[in-house]
Amino acid sequence: MECCQAEDTKVFLSVIVPTFREAENLTELTERVFASMRNAELDGEMVIVDDNSLDSTDIVCSKLAKEYPLRLIVRQNERGLATAVLAGIDQSRGNIVIVMDADLSHPPEKIPAMVQEVIAGAQFVVGSRYVKGGCTDAKWGIFRWLNSKVATLLARGLTNLKDPMAGFFAFPRHILVNTPPMSPVGYKIGLEIVTKARCQKVSEVPITFMERTRGKSKLTLQQQVLYLRHLRRLYRFKYPQTAELLQFAGVGLSGVMVDLAFFIGLTYSHVEHQLARAISFGVAASWNWYLNRWFTFVDGRRKRATKQWLQFLVSATFGFTINWGTYKVLTDNVAYMADHHLLAFYVGIIMGAGFNYMMSRLFVFRPFEQALPGKVDSPEHPLNVQ
Repeated sequence: MECCQAEDTKVFLSVIVPTFREAENLTELTERVFASMRNAELDGEMVIVDDNSLDSTDIVCSKLAKEYPLRLIVRQNERGLATAVLAGIDQSRGNIVIVMDADLSHPPEKIPAMVQEVIAGAQFVVGSRYVKGGCTDAKWGIFRWLNSKVATLLARGLTNLKDPMAGFFAFPRHILVNTPPMSPVGYKIGLEIVTKARCQKVSEVPITFMERTRGKSKLTLQQQVLYLRHLRRLYRFKYPQTAELLQFAGVGLSGVMVDLAFFIGLTYSHVEHQLARAISFGVAASWNWYLNRWFTFVDGRRKRATKQWLQFLVSATFGFTINWGTYKVLTDNVAYMADHHLLAFYVGIIMGAGFNYMMSRLFVFRPFEQALPGKVDSPEHPLNVQ
């Protein structure tokens, strides 16, 4: 896409609004957006990206387009707020991009203040609920407030924004040049952009976040699960080796629980204890292989499952041998360890787990890559920004 924007010295805004069944809010939203721009002597356009709502959105937009520089993009075969925003950005022409919801929860009157922050050098600006002067509607219950705070805390390692969950944000288009393709899951596209574009200069403008008065909220349990998947993906992008190692350790810990549960269950069923130990080890190793294949080493799914499973079992067997051997050597030859078996036990686990990770990384799954291909984990969304 060629960026048909005004001269570099002139600000031209593109206000991107993703919609799904928000027709009843669009007239008020449009009037307020352009009133705020007019009062601040800002020029720009509004791009509404609708996921085929079939609720008269097209009729409302057609009427509004006669009075305002507004365009409607209707997507027939794709759904989702994040990808709708990316589609709007890709087809917009402003040198400053504003993204906001259509439900009137975000105050358009704050657009000029956000634009000023961008002009002053900020790479990413959010309309924030959690800085001084910002707040949420009194109708918010404790559960929704707590949900928002926990989600914000989970994203703390990705950005120092106090409100990284904000759906109201602004940025200069140039930050998308040479940015890796976007692969958002769910609806937190702002967090995707600020992470993938590696924005360091961020700013927050206080807003009052209003509860919608018309229409229906799109926030569901499914969206919250997708947010967790999205976080995992972004942490893998920003801290690839660390995130992978932590996931491997987490999978290994779950495998210990599976191992213990099967061993106890089999012995209580009067299975001979050595046979029970062998069976529980095989089940736990298979459990670890499956989770690592699907969650830790995402490119691992490109290899044939049966062969890879057998390779992992061999690797895990050697790892267990190193675990047990380390324990035996330490308790047999180190006086302190002979009196502190539990410490030797932990050292053995660390040695065995380290071997397992190395073999999984170099032999069972794949060589390490900085950029995770999107074909396995999710489709990527390129932004053809110039």
